[in-house]
Amino acid sequence: MSTYEINDAVHKSISFSDREKAVIDHPYLQRLRSIRQLGFVPLVYPSATHDRFSHALGTMHVAGLLARQFFYNDSYSAIARVLNEKEREFLLRITQLAGLLHDVGHAPFSHPAEAVMPPIHKLDIPRLWLANPEEKRSASHEDYSVLLLVGMARGKDAVLEPEEAEIISSLIHHKKIKIPSSWAKHFSRRVDPQNLHLLARSLVSSNIDADRLDYLLRDSHFAGVSYGRYDLPWLVSNLGVIEHKGEYLMGISDSGIHALEHYLFARYHMYVQVYLHKTVKCFEHYFHQALRERETTYALPPEREAYVALRDSTLSEHIFNAARKNPKSWSARLINRVPARRLARIWKGRSEIEKLFAAMQNEFEKIGVHPFVVFSQTKFLDVPDAKKETHGKGQGALLFGLAAIPMVVIRKQFGVVSAASLDDSSFILKHYHHDISIGDIYVLPEEYHGNEKDIIAITRKYRTFGPSEIELREEL
Repeated sequence: MSTYEINDAVHKSISFSDREKAVIDHPYLQRLRSIRQLGFVPLVYPSATHDRFSHALGTMHVAGLLARQFFYNDSYSAIARVLNEKEREFLLRITQLAGLLHDVGHAPFSHPAEAVMPPIHKLDIPRLWLANPEEKRSASHEDYSVLLLVGMARGKDAVLEPEEAEIISSLIHHKKIKIPSSWAKHFSRRVDPQNLHLLARSLVSSNIDADRLDYLLRDSHFAGVSYGRYDLPWLVSNLGVIEHKGEYLMGISDSGIHALEHYLFARYHMYVQVYLHKTVKCFEHYFHQALRERETTYALPPEREAYVALRDSTLSEHIFNAARKNPKSWSARLINRVPARRLARIWKGRSEIEKLFAAMQNEFEKIGVHPFVVFSQTKFLDVPDAKKETHGKGQGALLFGLAAIPMVVIRKQFGVVSAASLDDSSFILKHYHHDISIGDIYVLPEEYHGNEKDIIAITRKYRTFGPSEIELREEL
């Protein structure tokens, strides 16, 4: 079997086998070369023009690092001491393929385009794969990934076995795709296949997964910022798996706690400074409005081949044409990079923000100003609800009284090995799992100019101060 190696700006060198090469060369994956990783972020950070193809390769690489640590390193991993060589090889291969293919279904301009995705029932996904075949909802990019995986296992140019496609789908879209019966066939009776599936999918979809571990480093590198940097080798080398009452739980050694804290802070800073940048969110709003008001006929088709024919350039041409037809349209504002004036960023729950905005909106409209609000909500740690969680679910999050965070700290002191809650090991992580909820309130520039004094007067009426905050006479 041949081994191939490519240079990468983030990981320096990425190697892969003939097996991965066949998948990498497939047109469905190659289309990711024409889809940018960060949507409208390059309009603010000009060098962040990297594509989802390089991210797919990076995620495959990191998935391999994690798989080797979890399934081969028997010094740190309880499951590695149970698996035989054939089982290890299968887990390594399927985890790397899941990392490679986790984003294969992303639409042009990535997440902002999900607003125009069709109903899930229109996609040609086998109903037997679905956890809830009768569910009524709009499709997501994960659903399109499953749609393309089905296509990659069909016809004379198939590069996946149907069984592989189903297993990979269950790993990258586990909330909607059930664990296939074929999964258990790959393991001996010494292994609980369902619990092992929970562990394997955590490598591609969890709080610390190959996707996030790659995109933080990659996005910060190409955006030209340092916010997303952290110590990947040290973090991975301190991860492991413990076993308790037949269940496997991801753990981290106490010497790796600070690397974990660093990683989570990197996520926080990248979201606040890059992904949720005020101008990026404004341009995303323009894009949604252009689609909502049908300035363009652009729509995402449910048919597989029609979907894979789309590129960022396809959507760009639609937006450019709409801008030429109407210089005052949302499309024109986007193409000409004319951001709205942000009046406030409010860090509260959505209901509180909506109530505050409704009161402000009423007063603004009396002076002929029409503000808009853009909501941003992000979950940094997927913390299960302790009241709903039951034993045997949620990756063992509630084992032996541990905090409801699906990871424990592994300690070795005085010849004794123990597992402790993250709460007891890091005061930072104890308070770090709260969701981020932000509301940005904007006014279009043409409405701001000429109404500046009235707008400031209204905005000041709703200005609140924190317990330790005092108002200064000086105006900045």
